[in-house]
Amino acid sequence: MALAPHSDKEAMLTGLAAAVALRRAGEDEDALLVRRCRAGDTDAFGLIVARHERRVLGILARILGGADRGGDSGAADIEDMAQEVFLQAWRALPAFRGDARFATWLYRIATNRALKEWHRARRGSSRLQAAPISEETLRSLAASAGPEAHAHDPEKIVQNQARDAALSRAIDALPEKQRTVILLHYFEDYSCEDIARIQCCSVGTVWSRLHYACRRLRESLTWLVGAETTKP
Repeated sequence: MALAPHSDKEAMLTGLAAAVALRRAGEDEDALLVRRCRAGDTDAFGLIVARHERRVLGILARILGGADRGGDSGAADIEDMAQEVFLQAWRALPAFRGDARFATWLYRIATNRALKEWHRARRGSSRLQAAPISEETLRSLAASAGPEAHAHDPEKIVQNQARDAALSRAIDALPEKQRTVILLHYFEDYSCEDIARIQCCSVGTVWSRLHYACRRLRESLTWLVGAETTKP
């Protein structure tokens, strides 16, 4: 096979280097910011917070959806907890070895913090605050094939509220590990691979937990699946 001219090879190598740099830019930015943080650059940590705050808030809010929180005070509690997560991450940065992506490490801190608070809240209250459940999620979890509800029909609105509350209660009743993977996968859109990294387990373990969690939900929501599939 003939060798490419020198100029062509140089252009090809330059293009490959640029492609690799673009592909890795998102992953490397956190690493660069972490190095700046370790050097005492608090502005760099502010950039980390800006990059990940929305996802951390989402994890906390979703896992704590069953806690006894409501209204503006509940949102304020979640925001305060997010600040605690970032403060914990800041203090633990010297121990971050880079074995996992920084985002995975940070989301693991957020997940563990949320689970700790969730257990504390459950000991004090068994009341569940239902969160809106999408039609797509209901079909995925409960294997429903019913048509979409009419948004402006008062009867349908009441039915949807009852459905959402029933599904939320069923999710809340799952064992902790199954509940966590359900919330992260179906409600926060994490892949099984990402959940495995956050939970420090194998992908197969995540699949297993999802399988058994979905089976439990279908069994506990048999009446709901029947109601959905028999709608006119």
